[in-house]
Amino acid sequence: MKADMETMRDSFDAGLIPGMRDRLAEGYARFRAAEARAIAQAAPPEAGGTLGRYRLRDCPACGTAAPTATVLRNHGLDLLTCPGCGLTYTRQVMEESADAARYQASELDIEAMRLRSSGPYLELESARARYYLARLAEHGGVGGTLLDIGCGTGTTLVEAQALGWTVLGLEPGRAAAAVARDRLGPKGRDRVIEGYFPDDLPAAERRFDAIAILDVLEHFVDPVAFLGTIRRHLAPGGRLFVQVPNWDSLLVQLEGTASSVICTGHWSHFTPATLPAVLARGGFRCLHVETVVSEVDRIAAFSPEAQRAAVTRLRPGAVGTAWPEDHGAIKAGRLHELGLSYKLIGVFAPA
Repeated sequence: MKADMETMRDSFDAGLIPGMRDRLAEGYARFRAAEARAIAQAAPPEAGGTLGRYRLRDCPACGTAAPTATVLRNHGLDLLTCPGCGLTYTRQVMEESADAARYQASELDIEAMRLRSSGPYLELESARARYYLARLAEHGGVGGTLLDIGCGTGTTLVEAQALGWTVLGLEPGRAAAAVARDRLGPKGRDRVIEGYFPDDLPAAERRFDAIAILDVLEHFVDPVAFLGTIRRHLAPGGRLFVQVPNWDSLLVQLEGTASSVICTGHWSHFTPATLPAVLARGGFRCLHVETVVSEVDRIAAFSPEAQRAAVTRLRPGAVGTAWPEDHGAIKAGRLHELGLSYKLIGVFAPA
């Protein structure tokens, strides 16, 4: 079973699939260009942004006063690490109404939809959804009703529906919601709602056996309050599946301010240690946490010395004098073992 899960995990890792980067290159180039413009527009006004005002905040997890030392500064945002709970977060956040408006029809929304509807991306995303649903099943999410908050173009809904789940998706992006409806077939019109959680849930559908939030939690200014709301919408015995960017990702740490993870809209940054801690504050207990998507080919662009220094800082004692340890390419399995891959996922149950 372990070997089967490892094979499934590798099946959506673009860095391990020959030719996949080339197949994705054109779509990602358009998306990254649109993303860069959107990030610049959404920056604080003093950094040249034009979309909305910002305010300052303390730690969104434990409330500890913001420290004076910054981890780094990017796009006009100061990233801090809380001395109380260890969460990394942005000191500045956009006012909620302006932030929400960013997810309506836009150049970025359209380019994201085009990328996610492309053949190679769908191959990866479909394999990823199957793996996530298998992990969910391992930890008690075996069927019933599934809500996908921020469902994008609907891949998780499609794969869950094929397994017998009754699915519902909420998606604020107009273009993505339209694609998701089409992909679900005749049921799509009623099973994908353009809107927000929980306000736009149907009156007759308020509790679910499983809820998925994939690349969603990092966008919430108050993640603990959001998790508390999710908890109230889980049926008894329900499960929550979470995916966020991994702040401990070796690639993110090597890229620094050049990383697309460090951007306006990503207000909190989670690690394998801080994600379960934040979920606990929201009323959840951790059933499973791991990292996925190695990005080994992109990491290989950095010298072994730079890799070794980053790993030593992130996981003291994990490496010897040689890195990669076989004097060749870093292995995906080693990154997963150390919790240093690009994405962080977990399955949680109400405490």
